[in-house]
Amino acid sequence: QAGDPGSKYGALFWVGTLLGWVIIGYGAPLMLSDDEAEWFNIVRLVTIGIIAHDIVWQSLSVVAGLLISKIIGRAIPFWVRWAGWTTAIIVAMRWPVGRRYGDRLNNDTILPRNYTNSIVILLAVIWIGAAAYGFASSRRSL
Repeated sequence: QAGDPGSKYGALFWVGTLLGWVIIGYGAPLMLSDDEAEWFNIVRLVTIGIIAHDIVWQSLSVVAGLLISKIIGRAIPFWVRWAGWTTAIIVAMRWPVGRRYGDRLNNDTILPRNYTNSIVILLAVIWIGAAAYGFASSRRSL
């Protein structure tokens, strides 16, 4: 049970789960009401996303985590693992945009922003937040 003191799921897990479902609940109706959305492409992209995440990405993450733990000789703190995995996901998702794939000379509304600056700021916020969590959790255990 979630409220049990011995439960492996903490409040952060349940807040994240709730926020995830809220985002899905908000996005799904928008996607379904979009006149330009094509059902085949939606199903195809969701299927590719599930395969990429569950089979490829999670496998690579677990193997990389195990290799790094073996190399440094100890377990990696949770906050470092979380920030590292989040960084890898964001970089992988932003790679095509950062490389300007899909840029069109005759359409100045495609990729108009400086994505390099935005990703650097986002990654700084992620690592600062993760480090603050790590610091706070280490202080609590003292």
